[in-house]
Amino acid sequence: MWLLLVIILNLQVSPPHIQHGQVVGTYSTEKDCLKAMDALLEEYKPVPPPLNLGCLPLNNVKST
Repeated sequence: MWLLLVIILNLQVSPPHIQHGQVVGTYSTEKDCLKAMDALLEEYKPVPPPLNLGCLPLNNVKST
């Protein structure tokens, strides 16, 4: 299982801190997660500097 994670950083402080984090979706394959991430990035073009996206593997967890 893969999680699509969005993290918004507070870049006004040093070092940067996480201002907000959210799991946007869960996917059965890395390919599906990356496809969803690309679609989300298209919505935010140009991507603001505090926005970070990534697919994170969740090992040994099966969807029910």
